[in-house]
This record gives sequence, structure tokens and C-alpha cells, in this order.
Amino acid sequence: MTTLVYQVIRGPVVRLLLATLLLTASALSGVLQAAELGPVAKTDTLWRLAVQVRPDEAVSMPQVVYALWQENPAAFVDGDINKLRAGSVLQVPARSKMLATGAAEARVWYYQAIRRPLASAVPPVRTVPRQAAVKPAPATSPRDSQPEPEPAASEPTADPETRTAPAAVSIVPVTEAPAERTSPPEPAGGFNLRQQHQLTLQQRYFAETGTMGQARAHTLLSLLSDWSWQDDDGVHSFQLTPFLRWHQRDSASNLLDLRQAYWRYAGSNWEFKAGNDIVFWGVSESQRLVDVINQVDMVGGVEMESRLGQPMLSFKGWNSAGTLELYLLPYFRERLFADPAGRLTAPWPVEHASALYESSDKRNNLDFALRWSQRFSSVDLGLSYFAGNSREPLLIPQAATQQLQPYYFQMQQIGVDAQYVAGDWLWKLESIYRQSGPQEFVAATAGYEYTRVGVFNRSWDLGWIAEYQYDSRGLQAPVTGQNDLFIGWRLALNDVAGSEVLLGVLQDLDRSSSRSAKLEASMRLTNSLRLRLNAWLFQTDDVSDVLYNLRQDDYLELSLDYYF
Repeated sequence: MTTLVYQVIRGPVVRLLLATLLLTASALSGVLQAAELGPVAKTDTLWRLAVQVRPDEAVSMPQVVYALWQENPAAFVDGDINKLRAGSVLQVPARSKMLATGAAEARVWYYQAIRRPLASAVPPVRTVPRQAAVKPAPATSPRDSQPEPEPAASEPTADPETRTAPAAVSIVPVTEAPAERTSPPEPAGGFNLRQQHQLTLQQRYFAETGTMGQARAHTLLSLLSDWSWQDDDGVHSFQLTPFLRWHQRDSASNLLDLRQAYWRYAGSNWEFKAGNDIVFWGVSESQRLVDVINQVDMVGGVEMESRLGQPMLSFKGWNSAGTLELYLLPYFRERLFADPAGRLTAPWPVEHASALYESSDKRNNLDFALRWSQRFSSVDLGLSYFAGNSREPLLIPQAATQQLQPYYFQMQQIGVDAQYVAGDWLWKLESIYRQSGPQEFVAATAGYEYTRVGVFNRSWDLGWIAEYQYDSRGLQAPVTGQNDLFIGWRLALNDVAGSEVLLGVLQDLDRSSSRSAKLEASMRLTNSLRLRLNAWLFQTDDVSDVLYNLRQDDYLELSLDYYF
């Protein structure tokens, strides 16, 4: 009898059955394990978590990130993918849900959403978590996870189960009726605290000594802190984001700024804010034409992406007719220029203390802005209007003191921005009509981005970018982009470090010798450290070209970000 049982067990049919059972059990175990992800550690990023649950290379990383964000609304502070709550347990959506959003649309959403550390790309709205889907962070874990690695709104329409694609600019999390709380009791006062800090060391190396003998090596040190408080219902929230910068060579570039310091009250389909905030408008890669609310911090880089906090009262409401934003801006922030010692600036110091204004109210002029946006199928459309102090000063030379005196005209601007997603193609447009002092002009940026997934037989994504810049002032325009062509390439390795490289060249079509080129690259070294590389090249031999002052300022910048 024993021999017979042994022979049966050794039989090929039984062995095949046992192997099948073992494989099935293993697969079920993997599915069960993948159904939940977490608890989220303080040093986790959404990208790193998405790498763990990516089912295969047919699903792009932005599709995985978007599906996780969509499935777990309560795990993110104000719907911001850069503010993932520590201690949260994420529900992992099925592969079919990840693929329900097109790769191009998910990619557009992702690159707009990760800009939020620099500007409020994803508007915070009142969201009530689905308790069955997310386990909120324990009350004893106030600090959240790390922001996403670096390289904007449609209104809520339906339940996340039925939405299939993000808006091309950004997505507002769906609002729901309050649900019965099943999580542990919150701390006294009913507010949840999130805090995050970023210490950055920047080293700039210039290829040549400056035109006035400026040093080739410059060190900058900055600290950005972020505190967020929100009550249990998401009705009241407070945001405090101070920024501190020290510049080795230029004391005029030292800065203490409140980029965000506001109170927000959120209704079911509207919100009100009071305080300092950063507002982001725009879709193009090579320049921001419609983005006009916040003042530019020129010390932050020649790409003009760094913005100063703007005092404001704002209202935002959304329904089936679109999203309407209204802004009252009671205090003006002057543009911050470096002194010549800090390089990448004007040849003479800008005398901020003697700034002149067309408005008799000067810095207390009440500026006004509004924007309406809507999504039509695969098209995102935004219309904007601004009236108030111009953010771009006219710099008047004072030969006696060898200084530049800024003059701020009153201006009115009408803007339009649009994006159209068609398969792997993303078409973009930004255009403005502006009347400022004696000038009246039209400017536009239009182009596309095409992304090829899985290049070089790897899981890498390669994007081709082409944009044309036009300004009706022609060669008299005090900015680049009057008749220029930008060509760029973006390579995303889709690895756990979030490694990306962007290379772009801007060629002036009126001046064959005038061009600039930039290189941006970033990767995570550890959960708490990120390395960034930026490089700029400037070429021109025309003394009337705005790039002429930068002809000896080619530089390489290495930045190390430490999150804690």
C-alpha cells in the first residue's frame, strides 16, 4: 500500500497538479500582498512606491503614479502628490485601472503636478477620504514623506472609479459627502500637522571670469520649510512655507521670503484663501507668458522659474461650466535682481530703493486678476486677465551713479493657454496681448511634445520638444523669444531614483549667432538626498541682443537637496 501511494505521488499528473497549486498559491499571495502598500515611511516618495507595484513595462510610471494618487485621495495633503502622509497604507489599483488613463495624459499630469513645490499647480480642495480605501496616518506621526523627484485645473466630475483620464493641466481630487470616520481619534483641536524641510547646497562654476572681474565659483545655501495644518473635515487649513537663502558673493541676493502663508476655507465646490501664495499658470516648456501673478526671483536662475510669495485674497469655484479664479493683490513685490557680483544679472546694480511707479499708490496699488478654465474632451483651455503693476520693470540707466532705476508701468494683459493631447502627442499654446505704458504688443509660444515609450529596448521614455516663440515688438523686444525656435529632448529612465535629463537649445531666427542651451538632470541618491545638475550656455556677438550681458556667464550648477 505504501509503495502504491508513493508511485501515485510520483506520477506526472499529480506532480503537474501540485506544481499548478503551488504557482496559483504564489500568485494569489503576490496579489494579496500587492493589494496594499505601506505603511508609508517618512522618507518614501510616491515614485519609489509606484516602482514597487508597477505590473510590467507596458504600464508607464506616470500611469502607475496617477492611479495610486486617484485611488488614495486621503493619503495626500490637499491632493498634492508631493505631500504624501507618513503612515498611510495605500490601496493598489488593478492593472486595468492603471491603463485606463492614457500614457500621454498621465505623463502631462505628472510633470505639471510635480511643479507644486515651486508653485501651487494642483489647487487644494476639500476632499473626504473613502475610509475603505485608505488608512490615514496615525495621530502620533505628524511628519510626512518626501516630495517627488523633480525634472497644473479641471473641476471634479465623477467618482474616481469612473474617471478615466486626468486633465492636461492638472486634476482636482473628487469631492464626496462626509463618511463615517473609522480611524483613530485625532489630536486635541482636530488639526493634522504635516511638516517637511529641504536644505539645499548649490555650487555654481562659471567658465570664465565675469566681464567686470567677478569670481568663477559661487556658493548658495537655502532652506525651505513647509508646515501644513488641516482640520478633520478639510474645511479649514493653514499653510506656512518660509524660504531663506544665503549667497556667498552677493549680499543683495540674500533673501528671507514667505512663499506661502495663508488660511484656506473650502466649501463643496469652492474655496477662499487669504495670505501669501504662489499661483502657477501656463503650459509651455521654454517660457511662461501667461504666468503673471507672482514676481520673479532672478537670483533663482535665468530660467525665471523661481517666484516670490504674493499677498492676495483669492476665490476659486468650479462646476460643469468650468473653473473660475478671482484674485485681489493688495501689495506689490518688486523684481529681485542680483548685483553684478552675483552674476547672471544686469551690468549695473539695480537700485530697488529708488523704484518709480506709474500708479500713485505705488506698491499699494490694488492689482486684480481672474482666470477661467475648462476641459473639452482632450483639450484644456484657459482664459486670463490681469490689471495692475507690471511685473517687468523698465531699467533706466543713471550714468552719474552707474546704477539702474526700475520703473513699473501699469499694465493690462489678456492671456490664453491651451493643451491638446492626441495619443503620444501633446500640443501647447500660450499667447498674450499686453498694454504696458507706451508699449502694446502680442506674444505667443506654440509647439508640441512627442514621447516615445520604451526606447533603446529599455523602460526609458524619450520626449521630443519643439516650440516657436514670437513677439510683435521684434528685435526691439527687451526679452528673448521675439522670433526664436526651441528644440529639446527629455529622457526619463523610470528607475527607482527618478532619474531624468532635459536638454534644450533656443535659436534666434533673426540673429544666426545668437543662441542659448540648457541642461537639466536630477536623480535620487538616497530617500533623503537628491542630486541636481543645471548648465547654461550663452552665445551672441550682437551688442543689441539681451544675451550679450551673459556672453561670459556660461555656467554649471550642482545642487544637493537634503529632505528632513
